[in-house]
Amino acid sequence: MAEVKTKERMQTLLVVEDDPAMLIALRDILENAGYVILTAENGQQALNLLTTSKPELILSDIAMPVMDGFDLLEAVRQRPSGATIPFIFLTARGTREDIFTGKSLGVDDYITKPVTSKELLSAVRARLQRADEFAMMAQLLAAKDSLRVLANAIENKRYHVERVNDYAQVIAAKLGWDDKHRDALEFGAILHDIGQVRIPEVILLKAGPLTEEELTEMRKHPEEGARMIDGIPYLAPAIPIVLHHHERWDGTGYPHRLKGEDIPIEARVLAVADTFDAMTSDRTYRNALDPSIARDEIISQTNHQFDPRMVEAFLNCWHRGEYHELILMNIGKNS
Repeated sequence: MAEVKTKERMQTLLVVEDDPAMLIALRDILENAGYVILTAENGQQALNLLTTSKPELILSDIAMPVMDGFDLLEAVRQRPSGATIPFIFLTARGTREDIFTGKSLGVDDYITKPVTSKELLSAVRARLQRADEFAMMAQLLAAKDSLRVLANAIENKRYHVERVNDYAQVIAAKLGWDDKHRDALEFGAILHDIGQVRIPEVILLKAGPLTEEELTEMRKHPEEGARMIDGIPYLAPAIPIVLHHHERWDGTGYPHRLKGEDIPIEARVLAVADTFDAMTSDRTYRNALDPSIARDEIISQTNHQFDPRMVEAFLNCWHRGEYHELILMNIGKNS
């Protein structure tokens, strides 16, 4: 609870109200809840404040002198910086026409007076939370695109992470995973080999088999990758995937020789998808294998390299044609 209050104290709200008594009452309620409050007596004063401040939310009356709430809302929405600010009307004017006008201009909520402090704070908190969720989603989408470009560039395999994610996601869908787990899986797919940036290029690009010393160096990349993204909050769910995608069901994998269900389930899914893509893609030391040969190899590694449940889900997707569709879609993108 203390964490929520700390967050709220950092948030600034703009209250626009021409009734001095109402303005003081609204300010007191919101300040007591821990918010920083800016005030204005009409829309024009509010716009003037917005030239130097960007509040997290605007709470405004409609009927005001100089500039009313509708004109204020329209002016705010026309500004690039105001397009995403939550805007709530708090007014005695509650006709259907007023509500329609506000909605058409992009108002987020509409509260009619009189309102209790509980109702006011509930509406404000709900809109701020929704805005935070929207901002986080936008950040994650932008991050995915940026990380995908970075990971592809680092690996010198232009479409590898997209294909691995595609192959992994159809398995996750078959397993009935929710969006939260599939998002973590996507970040893991994008970043699973990010630690290879710390591996000497002479090893990564070697055409022949690696020596024992080179294998030891190569096998450091999961831990290097996990260290690289440690401390980035929105990448935290991807760390176990990056760290453990080379573990094996029988306990002979690396880096920690985890066995069976001790291996994070997302890493078990990714292991199947990553191996299938590796076998069906051209490498410096061999040409791509036929997909059916790669499928048979995955089957042969059930209970050894792979979780049998993940192999079963993989085969179900194969028989339903989902992998064939992805393979056709990726023709010409096997680098």
